[in-house]
Amino acid sequence: MLVVKDLDGFHRQLADRGIDVVTAPETEPWGERFPQYRDPNGLIVQLVQWV
Repeated sequence: MLVVKDLDGFHRQLADRGIDVVTAPETEPWGERFPQYRDPNGLIVQLVQWV
């Protein structure tokens, strides 16, 4: 999990580059906003922004 300040900006950049999006950005009730991506080796990478 990597914490970022501009999650939507990072998501646009990654999606525009063809990165495999596993979970589109969503917000949990406790204030965690996150998407998930699959890297070329099949590992899941998650970005997080606290809102």
